[in-house]
Amino acid sequence: MLILGIDPGTATTGWGVLNAQGTNGKTKFAIRQFGCILTDKEREMQYRLLTLKEGITKLIVDYKPEIMSVEQIFFGVNSRTAIAVGQAIGAIYLAAAEKHLPIVGYTGLTMKLMVGGHGRADKQQVQDGVLKLLKLKELPIPKSQAGKNIFRFRDDAYDAIALAMCHVLKSQEVK
Repeated sequence: MLILGIDPGTATTGWGVLNAQGTNGKTKFAIRQFGCILTDKEREMQYRLLTLKEGITKLIVDYKPEIMSVEQIFFGVNSRTAIAVGQAIGAIYLAAAEKHLPIVGYTGLTMKLMVGGHGRADKQQVQDGVLKLLKLKELPIPKSQAGKNIFRFRDDAYDAIALAMCHVLKSQEVK
């Protein structure tokens, strides 16, 4: 199964394309590619959302995933941030709908539980869980990011990959 994981945001949206193949109850994960869609903070919101939608559409066309796994918004203390992320999620959902790509959503808590080992896992624990499931010491630098400051975007990409993994792991849990 090829899954497109998305960690939504209006400034930076992390993405990861993950291949999951299972035999005898064991799943092997392989990362196809990952990165971030960046929007210009100086632009008006409608143009930032358009950039995001176009970026997601390109990922869907280029990689042809079977499903998209998106982090669901959690309304915490900062409602302004929640509204902005909700707008980003709307652009992401629109891109998926236009390409007839099914979407599943998971809360950050669920993703952390499935990949990081517990619902309050910190970023490092999630990243360690991703690497363990991929059987890697670190994520390779994507060709599209060569020479750029990949560390600035790595957390968003890790979270996107973790969301894709979460879908597979939750699907296995149901069976």
